[in-house]
Amino acid sequence: MAPTEDKPKFSYRASPQLSANQMAEYLSPSTSSTRRTGIIRDARFPKKSIVAQYGMGREGLVNFLGDGTRSYGHLADAVVALEKREAKPGASTWMKRDSRGSIEAIEAFQRHYNKLGFSKLDCRPVHGRQPLLDLWPTRISVSLDFTIHRQPVGGKKAVGGAVLLFSKGETSTNARLERSKIIAGLLHTYAGRFLECMGDADPTLCFAVDVFGGIAHKPPGSFVKKLRNVADACDEIAARWRTVRPPSGYDGPEPD
Repeated sequence: MAPTEDKPKFSYRASPQLSANQMAEYLSPSTSSTRRTGIIRDARFPKKSIVAQYGMGREGLVNFLGDGTRSYGHLADAVVALEKREAKPGASTWMKRDSRGSIEAIEAFQRHYNKLGFSKLDCRPVHGRQPLLDLWPTRISVSLDFTIHRQPVGGKKAVGGAVLLFSKGETSTNARLERSKIIAGLLHTYAGRFLECMGDADPTLCFAVDVFGGIAHKPPGSFVKKLRNVADACDEIAARWRTVRPPSGYDGPEPD
């Protein structure tokens, strides 16, 4: 087996594909044309070595919400594990920072829990690989953290889902708000595309959760119009995909 340092640091994606977060940033009016090119570059030539931040914090929150008893023991156990990880001899600066940030995220969520409105919702963790939203030339990965279910009395089941967003620096900005609503709209679109076997897709059950800000954003009422903007952006990204060159230091496969 080749040493880790000899392995390529980049991979290559032949077909246009963005994450919901990347698409939301691409569509933001505050995003410059240079940054939009950078978003396409990051998606076409993704780094292999990126470790997801707040991973253990996310896991603790999903375990808590997915437990019908909503035992705070899940959150307490996650905090204890993170404190041990933070204090571990030889822990890197990144690991210490990520552990502390995850603890703060869990504490923020617990403070805002009642306001967020999840106490009466049926939340279920998502397992396995999730399909890509494939309605446009550029596919979008939504990556739900959990699905949300409701059984109205005498009515048909309703379904939605949520993504937990961890960002401390800009929770109150207009750009952050706009991006969160776009993500929530993509969640609703995803539910209508892939979760209808569980019930009718319900926009009131689709949330982009600003963990630090304590806000669960729903799709805006005008999202049908914004969905046209998503479609236009997907066309534009697909047209530009092969024209965007690799980043400096690229060592992945030769692009088409």
